[in-house]
Amino acid sequence: MATICPPEAQKKRLLRLTIAHYRNENCSEEEMYRWGTEEHAVHVAKIHAKHGIEGYAVHWSPSSFRGAAKALNANLGDRWVIRDHDMHVEFWFRDMATMAEVAADPDFQALQAAEGPYASKIHIEASLGWVEQYVADGKVVNVTAQGKPDFLGWDRMSTAP
Repeated sequence: MATICPPEAQKKRLLRLTIAHYRNENCSEEEMYRWGTEEHAVHVAKIHAKHGIEGYAVHWSPSSFRGAAKALNANLGDRWVIRDHDMHVEFWFRDMATMAEVAADPDFQALQAAEGPYASKIHIEASLGWVEQYVADGKVVNVTAQGKPDFLGWDRMSTAP
């Protein structure tokens, strides 16, 4: 039987879903960027806000940046796996019901349906976890006066959302 997520975990824990996309093979990096910023993100942001998504961001990783990451990795001993996707989106929210509302929104579904010429529909990567932020605006945050993290313990933080 699944453990029910405690209310204090939903309030304190900020969930983060990332979805990594590769370009459609017939789309240039520049075309994907133009579509992603001008046609997709500006419209989908309003849908996310309407349903209570606390944060939404797009991370771009063009081949020039992946090359720079590979060079840095080589200088550090080649221990990293450099992800080769073109972009990923990040969503920050408190509970899975919020993401379900977004996914069910007809306007969101229409925007997803229009991705075909730009984003590949195969080889999509996703991860779900929570965020523990320790520096914000150049200042240490979420650390108590006693020097301990101000987050719930593993038993509550790791309960499935």
